[in-house]
Amino acid sequence: MVRLKSIAGTRTRRARRESRKGIVLRDSGITKATQARYFCAVSLLCKTVRTACDMEDLDDQVGDWIEDQFKQGAPINTVADALSGLHFYVPSTRKRLPLSWRLFGTWRKKETPSRAPPIPEDLLWAMVSFAVQHQLFVFGCLLALGFHCFLRTGELLAIRPCDLLLRHGKGIVNLPASKGGTRHNVRESVTIDDPVVVTLLEELVHAKREAHLFRVPIWNLSGTRFRDTFAQVVAFFKVEHLRFRPYSLRRGGATAFFSQFGLMEKTLLRGRWASVSVARLYLCDALAQLPSLVATPHTQRLVSQYRAFWSAP
Repeated sequence: MVRLKSIAGTRTRRARRESRKGIVLRDSGITKATQARYFCAVSLLCKTVRTACDMEDLDDQVGDWIEDQFKQGAPINTVADALSGLHFYVPSTRKRLPLSWRLFGTWRKKETPSRAPPIPEDLLWAMVSFAVQHQLFVFGCLLALGFHCFLRTGELLAIRPCDLLLRHGKGIVNLPASKGGTRHNVRESVTIDDPVVVTLLEELVHAKREAHLFRVPIWNLSGTRFRDTFAQVVAFFKVEHLRFRPYSLRRGGATAFFSQFGLMEKTLLRGRWASVSVARLYLCDALAQLPSLVATPHTQRLVSQYRAFWSAP
């Protein structure tokens, strides 16, 4: 997807043509990654749904497909992407598939979604310390930034050094690719007020500027490589059984922030959620998971050892 460019102030036809160059309205509004997911899911659906003669028949056939996916053990996200993708590619189906959406809703009630658990703050800083001490400085900086600013994985991996404004122990990170920014055609940003995070990022930006990499993503490898590195660090601390994923940075950061300040509205704004109800569900679920995130004595010793790096004189 090509982000819609702002054309405020363009008054001539030529200027408007230039500002709209490369934009296809039919493809705008969702990211390329989301389009790819929708396409794959709708392709699975289309193998079954081919002969619908009207919207009611289509609803019945999609409903049968959902029932079949449920019995076969398919992930619920596949069905969610198929329904949303069908509406994206065939807008006339909106609000005309009541049975299909009812079955999807029933599935969601029957099955608890697999959400990334929130990563505890002590473990996060131990992981950052490990990364900094083992030639994974860029990775460590991104861990700290993602946790502190509640960033989604895609947002984190798209950030460039030029998106960071750091001054006098404070900072702002502009998000070149955010979910809300894409939806509303705005540029989102998050403040940085942790002095340790600012110091790490200042070192990072300086190194990237010296290497003439100021306007390319900080993480210049693949997303798979980032997830693999995350898994390796998680394995070092022997917490694979807790099933942390990169998205755990966002959930852990938001949970720690809310636990510290207890301000729902402030947490909501920083996390850029669309509504209070969504943020409340998100945070309550994360808080409920914390007691079950039990580490072994060996892990606790490792966390204490590496966590102490930040309090060393």
